[in-house]
Amino acid sequence: MKEIIVRPYTFEDAEAKLQLHIENKEHFEKWSPTLRNDEFYTIQGQMKSIKEHMENSAEDSRHDFAIFIKEENHTQTLIGEVQFIFVTRGPKQSCMVGYHIGEKFNGQGYMTKALKIAFEDLKFHRVTSEVNPENLGSIRVLEKVGFVKEGYYRKNLKIRDQWYDHVCFAILEEEFAELVAQS
Repeated sequence: MKEIIVRPYTFEDAEAKLQLHIENKEHFEKWSPTLRNDEFYTIQGQMKSIKEHMENSAEDSRHDFAIFIKEENHTQTLIGEVQFIFVTRGPKQSCMVGYHIGEKFNGQGYMTKALKIAFEDLKFHRVTSEVNPENLGSIRVLEKVGFVKEGYYRKNLKIRDQWYDHVCFAILEEEFAELVAQS
């Protein structure tokens, strides 16, 4: 596996972010409750999106990171993104994770390093994820990274005017630390 770099977006990433979303529009939207408008698929739309990422991060309400692979010629290729949303601090220290990996990069093990950010940098105790039970690829990713199935939510999320069930997964900081230590 190539080396990966996980970092916050900068405005210089707007073109790569736009290209990632254009190339993977159908792939990303299949499971997403958010349908993007035409503006999102422009440089201006990506600049606006990155600005929102920066503001949310400064408020500690949501954290969005770009996932790059380092190429042999030392350039970086944007392959996906990971979001830590519904941030709760205080005694809970939790969030929900969401992610998009470009279709041609699926199944190559890039999410483990991306999740380190949640525990090592953002200092969460618990990270959850809710996945459509038909999204077998995402379920495999979560299980491989050490998430544990905790429940089943009936008609949990409306996607394009239809309610979908979701499976709830979670991982605790000590479980993730043990997984990293074993690898």
